[in-house]
This record gives sequence, C-alpha cells and structure tokens, in this order.
Amino acid sequence: MNKLIVASLASAGLMLAACTKAEQAKTDQNVDQAASDVSRSAAEVGDKVSEAAKDVANSPAVEKAGDSLKEAAKDTGTILKEAGKGAVSGAKEGMAKAEGKDAEEKH
Repeated sequence: MNKLIVASLASAGLMLAACTKAEQAKTDQNVDQAASDVSRSAAEVGDKVSEAAKDVANSPAVEKAGDSLKEAAKDTGTILKEAGKGAVSGAKEGMAKAEGKDAEEKH
C-alpha cells in the first residue's frame, strides 16, 4: 500500500516537473478563477436565500397564519379554563353528595 502511495506521489511530481512555468502559471490562474467563481456564486445564492426569507416573513399568508395560531391558542386556553371550572364544580358536587351520604348513614 505504501509503495502504491509513493509511486503515485512520484508520478504526480514527475508530471508537475514536466509542466512548463507558463503551464503552471495558467493552472494557478485557472484554479484562482474557479475559486473566485465559486465564491461569487455562493454569495449570490446567499443573497437570494436572504431575500426569499424576508419575502416569506413579510408575506400576508404568514401573517394570517400567525393570527390564526394566536386565535387558536386563545380558544384553547378558554376551553381548558372552562373545563377546569367544570371539573372543580363536579368534584365539589361529588364531595357534597358523598358527605351527605356519610351523614345519612351515621343517623
């Protein structure tokens, strides 16, 4: 395995040595240009994603969905509050009946 790696590195070194200075400079220039293109493209994509996020955040549909969610949460709170009152009321009635039976049984 090590021999294969050494042979590959030696081969790459020979190919690089065979390149002229002009070819090496052109390759460096191409690599730099490619890196610049990738960087510019990434910045453009980032800008587009940022714009899309702003559009979504400012969308009337999103605002309406937020309002609907707030209303649903309010309704749920009201329902739970009323259910809690009913449970307390029922528990009090049940205790009163149970106490009444206990009082009747003692007589």
